[in-house]
Amino acid sequence: MEEPNTEILIPAIQDTIQFQKKPLVVVRLPDGQPGVVLRWVCENLHLAINGQVERIKRTEVIADDLVYVRVQTDGGPQIMPTLVLRAVPYWLATIDTRRMEKNDPRRQEILEYQRNAVDALYAWAASMKEAPISTELVSDEPISKPEIPAQGATPQEWLAYNRQMVKFLEWQISVEEWRGSVEGRLDSLETVTGRILQQVGPPRITTEHQTLVQFYVSQLSNITKKTHATIYAQLKTAFRVPRYDEIPESDWPRVEQWFRLQFPRQILPESTTQGEFFYRG
Repeated sequence: MEEPNTEILIPAIQDTIQFQKKPLVVVRLPDGQPGVVLRWVCENLHLAINGQVERIKRTEVIADDLVYVRVQTDGGPQIMPTLVLRAVPYWLATIDTRRMEKNDPRRQEILEYQRNAVDALYAWAASMKEAPISTELVSDEPISKPEIPAQGATPQEWLAYNRQMVKFLEWQISVEEWRGSVEGRLDSLETVTGRILQQVGPPRITTEHQTLVQFYVSQLSNITKKTHATIYAQLKTAFRVPRYDEIPESDWPRVEQWFRLQFPRQILPESTTQGEFFYRG
């Protein structure tokens, strides 16, 4: 779909968020900007992606924000058109719903995206920002408050006292500022962590279980003659995930049971670490 001689970007981060219970694939580009892969937005809104890409190219103000990114999918890496997040509100606003029937479900979905999807996307982008780290260090040697000179002290003694008091006050102020910056970073880190956990959700299936899924899909394909893509699609539909590796680890027993039901004459072993099938006679 990309044009000839188009630069292909490798994202620093690829993630999937949910909006209206449907997936949106988002990326952080090499220059740090957040972006949205158009395929999933268009699929969710029942829009032809080629037509939307051409619309963006014709819109001068956002045409330069259309880039092509190598996206990891179940079928392997694919080059997909991606829109820099700052251009998404403008693009969505160009989708005219006035020509649609008021009871057309697509119209309501588009309006919902125009009103609220950008907030969800910006929330993800904010959660990926790193909290700034101060490079200013506080001296680990405490500075003691000087003793007030005794009555009748010389001008030199008072001068030394005042100089030491300035150093003491400067050190005390730096300590308070450092404490405030640390507390601020901790609060920021707690907020970011909460957002990340909200987006990521429960732990996903382990690498070992992902390998077993691939093995079971291969065996099932050999027996039923279904394509790997068809089996993966059925598995993802059953567990309502955009990619099979996003199935929660806690659902692994259900995954095993799902595969058992696909094999009329075979069952999975009691210990799936063996990665073997046993036949019922």
